[in-house]
Amino acid sequence: MRDIAVSVQAEPADLMSWLALARRLEASGFRGLFAGDHPGSGAAPMPALGAAAAVTRTLKLGTYVMQAGVREPLHVAADAATLDILAPGRVVLGIGAGHTPQEWSDVGRERPAPGERAERLAEFVETVSRLLRGEAVTLDGRHLALRNSLLDGLPTGGQVRLAVGGGHPQILRVAARLADVVGLSGLGRTLPDGHHHEARWTQADLRGQLLLIEDEARLAGRAPVVEALVQSVRVTADRTAVIDELRARIPGASAEDIARTPFLLIGSHEEMARQLLAQAADFGITSYVVREAAVPDIEPVLALINSTAR
Repeated sequence: MRDIAVSVQAEPADLMSWLALARRLEASGFRGLFAGDHPGSGAAPMPALGAAAAVTRTLKLGTYVMQAGVREPLHVAADAATLDILAPGRVVLGIGAGHTPQEWSDVGRERPAPGERAERLAEFVETVSRLLRGEAVTLDGRHLALRNSLLDGLPTGGQVRLAVGGGHPQILRVAARLADVVGLSGLGRTLPDGHHHEARWTQADLRGQLLLIEDEARLAGRAPVVEALVQSVRVTADRTAVIDELRARIPGASAEDIARTPFLLIGSHEEMARQLLAQAADFGITSYVVREAAVPDIEPVLALINSTAR
């Protein structure tokens, strides 16, 4: 039986509740505490993660995900390496292309097209990877320029794990080649509000992404972990009714698609545990990220999975 790992994406509201959350996750068997990155909207991730490092010993700490579109790779790599001083071997640097138009307009730029965002992310991830290995990087890329950039006086050598999230094929290829973790969100095109997305929860979409990742990783001689971001956790005694409700709202998705997608957890705690174990067998997905509101419902699910493993 494969181990199931669940991490939590959260945002601090105040110091004491944030530290209490970090302690709770570690005690309950969650894998990690991750913070999002929406510059100018909500808390910045690295100060929050540094605080969590002081009250935990085994919990992974990371970004989910750092907005590569408006940030510079040297700064991001330096932040991750600094966090590695505080939480050695526990840092997961999640990186994404960014999607919210406001994050570009805030810095005086227009949001690039999806292909351009994917291209910049590819350059960004490769550059950050090299910096975290201790290399001096000079680059004249299409989107990035560096001159003998180096993490001087900071820990390097591969302790920081890279996670790359997204759905664009080019992003998935880059993630399969360079990242330790490939993050799937089950989301597609950004909607006109600039924040929400189309849901892509069909089995065909999922299997197509998994095959692309597998093929690209094989060519690179790698085997990254595939991780799913759970968009909704619904505790219910009538799983079928909730599946039918969601199916009616998702064009092109069948009841089977909704029932088997790794981006939703639906049912009793026992049914959720069975769903996670089935997805490990069917898709090879053993790593998940849920939002903070789901923590009370996932704690008993983790307990059930761990008792089954014993």
